Amino acid sequence: MTTDETAGHTAGAAEERPSGPPHSAARRPLPADRFGGYAPLSVALHWLSVLFAAALLLTAWLDRPELHGLAGLVAAPFLLVHTLRRLKRGFPRAPDEPAILSFAARLAIIAMLLAMLVIVLSGLSIVLSSDRISGLAGSDIVLPWAPGPALTAAAHAWHGAAAQLFLAAAGLHLLAALGYGARRMHAVTNRIVRPVPGGR
Repeated sequence: MTTDETAGHTAGAAEERPSGPPHSAARRPLPADRFGGYAPLSVALHWLSVLFAAALLLTAWLDRPELHGLAGLVAAPFLLVHTLRRLKRGFPRAPDEPAILSFAARLAIIAMLLAMLVIVLSGLSIVLSSDRISGLAGSDIVLPWAPGPALTAAAHAWHGAAAQLFLAAAGLHLLAALGYGARRMHAVTNRIVRPVPGGR
């Protein structure tokens, strides 16, 4: 085989080999790449957070502040763990797509996490700086300190702004997921339902 034939054979093999990270190519299995998927706990916390977010949005839309506050108190520990754990552990490697699309998708996730953190902290501040906790689920709990109207008003403002940011970022995140599905990047969409031992 001549030098030119060898070079041509090598180039042809390179063209046949799928490019990009292992998890983004259909012929490369997700379980083989622990840096391209999520750990079992990450997947569980993700879907728990989705359920809690839906419950919080529903109770807010129905204008049921007592139920909204109660759901927030139950959800707060899980949302905090999910947010802080994700920010600490980082994310799976980016999909095999244009850098601008990958950046936008990652930015939407970060915005959601930061908004979730503000929502939880401001929601807890609303409860702890007012007497609303005494009305949650008909409880007779009374806080040992006087309500702080100024702090409550500030917490309400932050809570509302963070909720708007979360909804916008969640919409972009959903669009990104639908885009992966439309482009048949199933290894990317499957990573949130198929955990990888030792994953992110």
